Amino acid sequence: MQENWTEIQPRVNEIVEFTEISTDFGDPLEVIREAISNSYDAGSTQIKIHFFVEDIEGIQTLVLEIEDNGEGMSEDVLKNNFWDLGNSANRPDANKIGEKGHGTKIYLRSKLIKVITHHKTGSFESICINPFSSLKRNEIHRPKFRKIEPSGQTGTFIRLEGYNNNERANYLQNIVKDYINWFTKHGSFEAEFPGKDRLNVVIQLKCLDKEEFEEIKFGHIFAQIREDINKLFEEYKENAIEYFVKKYTKIGRLEKFPEKQFEAVIYVEGDKAKREYNPLISSRRTQSKGQYKVSDRYGIWLAKDFIPIQRKNEWISGFGSGSNAFVLLHGFINCQALKLTANRGSISNTDPEVLKSLEEEVKLMVDEIDEDLTKGGLFTLKEWQEEEKTLALEKAEFQRRKKMIASKRIAKIDGVMLLEPTNESEFFGLFNTIYAKYPEKFEFEPLDYNTNRGVDMIGRNKTALPIADCEFWYIEFKYLLSKNFNHSFNHIRWVICWDFSSDLRNDSVLTSSVGNEERTLKIIEEEGGRRCYFLDKPTSPIRIQVLKMKEFMKKELSIEFA
Repeated sequence: MQENWTEIQPRVNEIVEFTEISTDFGDPLEVIREAISNSYDAGSTQIKIHFFVEDIEGIQTLVLEIEDNGEGMSEDVLKNNFWDLGNSANRPDANKIGEKGHGTKIYLRSKLIKVITHHKTGSFESICINPFSSLKRNEIHRPKFRKIEPSGQTGTFIRLEGYNNNERANYLQNIVKDYINWFTKHGSFEAEFPGKDRLNVVIQLKCLDKEEFEEIKFGHIFAQIREDINKLFEEYKENAIEYFVKKYTKIGRLEKFPEKQFEAVIYVEGDKAKREYNPLISSRRTQSKGQYKVSDRYGIWLAKDFIPIQRKNEWISGFGSGSNAFVLLHGFINCQALKLTANRGSISNTDPEVLKSLEEEVKLMVDEIDEDLTKGGLFTLKEWQEEEKTLALEKAEFQRRKKMIASKRIAKIDGVMLLEPTNESEFFGLFNTIYAKYPEKFEFEPLDYNTNRGVDMIGRNKTALPIADCEFWYIEFKYLLSKNFNHSFNHIRWVICWDFSSDLRNDSVLTSSVGNEERTLKIIEEEGGRRCYFLDKPTSPIRIQVLKMKEFMKKELSIEFA
């Protein structure tokens, strides 16, 4: 039987694809990255970025304007590259950043997009009204296009109104400037290598909190190199490591893929050196809008087009001493063989074997840096610094405890000074002193003290029997005895406390956290005004005795704190 084949023509749901791509960019600042990349691909040397709020039809609306002096867009590029999806004119050009035609789709998250571009082949204007609303209504957005009079100069102007739901908290000067320096082509680290200098490109930036435009020059910012350890130690003593800065670079090829090149630059930067150029590193106590901890940003980044994409600190876990030694590193590894996701947020599309080979190269370089720093004495400086910090902390703690002692009430017995306790450990120390002085005043004999597990002490009733023949039981210490008891009552015969909590009185019920067992506090008045305390349970033959040391010392030993 002859089979008849019918050809299937695969189709794309363009509305779904445009919506997904436009929303795939998670960081609202990525619109800056895409705009700068497009301007660089157009050969611009001047880029102007302006965020402001404008009253549009009675609504306070976020407006972003980007203008450059690049080559502009031809009619073909405007229609097929700017507005189309996956139809980038840059695909054959390895020197261009854009390759998928996805970047400009982030602009669709706006109420209005306006483009004016001047190219050597002509000048054009294009607008699109409510593109994102159209896509959410399951309708394709429909940009308009027309030819306009040439300006005599090439370049492109883009205006976005109501971008990203009109949210504007992120568009402050320091935040945007930091993003440009770290995650865009303008903050590229390629100038660290010979023949990669593009210092003629300048960005003029003005955000919502600025009155004037600020000029931002090309190139990622690193700390100033200061690697002479002897000079640093003379100037900063044990804090020398905080100002140490040394640069390492390497250009190589992957061993298993020799056709694939990588460029690596790694600065070793002390904490103070970082803070001299990076105002967004937060202090250890406070963190304001846009700030971040050193551990949130530093380490090793993989990059494509010399733009950082993804941090890979797990590749350098053996560096230095301590789990967070990576914060000393400010490094980037560029490799054009990396394959990025549509939103340029991840390298996950890269061949795993290529990544593995790149990881081996990074580890080798970091091991060489580690060895160099060890020979150079940097980690010795770090050890000295830690020692000084420990000494400083111990000194501060000593002074604090001296002040605390001076503020405490004291008592004396036979010239020995006693301090009134303020916690359980101090109380236990006081008990040992009192017991050593007056053992005959106590009905029990303490044998073993251990707070690591279970109840605090093992003791026995005083007896002439050898230890092996006597009965053992628990003694629990409490600074304040309260209704909540954090042990089982089993095997406990004594509870020794400094005092009772304010809500504890005769017939108060204490509840054990183990087994939810209850015991009732019984206070018995004896002749001569002496009080005895017990934790009683009608169904148990054992009454747990309670020794209230504050009262015991005053009445039985005539010791009072003043």
